[in-house]
Parts: sequence; structure tokens; C-alpha cells
Amino acid sequence: MKENLENSIDFLNKKIGIKSSFSVPENYFSEVEASISSEISTSSFSKDTGFTTPNDYFNNLEDSILNSISAPQRESKVIHFRSKILKTIPFVAAASIALFITFNLFFIEDSNTFSLDSISQNDIENWLDSKTFSNIEIANAIGDDFLKLNDFSFTELKVENLEDYLTTIDTQELLIEINN
Repeated sequence: MKENLENSIDFLNKKIGIKSSFSVPENYFSEVEASISSEISTSSFSKDTGFTTPNDYFNNLEDSILNSISAPQRESKVIHFRSKILKTIPFVAAASIALFITFNLFFIEDSNTFSLDSISQNDIENWLDSKTFSNIEIANAIGDDFLKLNDFSFTELKVENLEDYLTTIDTQELLIEINN
């Protein structure tokens, strides 16, 4: 029925030749509700933004920026080398004492242990000369096995060494030594 009505209005307008002076923009009726509701909501907002600038703010802005950039240079703190050394001396002293104690405890052998190797032959002879021992005491200390040994039992003689000695010895000097 709507189609018939539209057709009839169009038909009448064509026959009469009257054109309407009112025009409606495209999509007006589909968008009119959204535009009215947005207009109502924006009209409820206050017209004042809440932000204000101080008087002569923009006239003084450049000067305030330049003042903040070119702040006066502060003097740098000078640390003297002598004060640094004086502060580190106690630490160095404590570390050296700790190292000294550590080396003495762990790396130096205990000097309280004695052995016959640590005593020299001269010390033994001097001690024996200073004491008076009887022949019986010395014989008991040394033992019978030592008395059976001769002077050659302590040496290792090789045949080659003995031959070399006998060929190089001067017999005339030996005879002279024996006669004197």
C-alpha cells in the first residue's frame, strides 16, 4: 500500500509539474537521532575549560627556559691523592699482617723437630770431646758389630778407579814420605 501511495504522490507531482522547494540531505532520517543525542550531551558540558595561563606567561616563557638551561656551573669536588692514601693505609696494614700470619702457620715448617741430619759432624765431635767417657761406655754405645768393621767397609771401590789410582801414583814420593 505504501508503494501505491508513493506512486500516487509521484504521479501527481509529475502531472501537476510542481516541484517541492524543500529538500532533505541524504541519510538525514537515519542519522538525525544520533546527532540530536550528541548535541544534548555536549550542551551539558561546561563552556569553561578549567585551564588558565598566568598573566604575561607567553611574554616571559623564553626567559624562564633560557634561565633553566644555563644554570650556573657548580665547582667539582677535588679529591686529594694524599687523603685517599691515608684512608687505605689501615687496610693494607691489616692485609699484610694477615698474610704474614698465614705464611708462618701454613708454609714454614715446624722448626722444633730435630734429626741427626740437622746436626753437623763438628757439633757431634765437639760434644764428644767436652764429655769424658770411658772406653767401656763408648764400646757399649757403639756395639760389637762396629768394632769388627775396618776402614774399607765404608767405601765403595770399583776396579777401574783402583787401577787408575795405582797407575797415576808416584812411588818415589811415597818412599820419601815413609822415610821421613
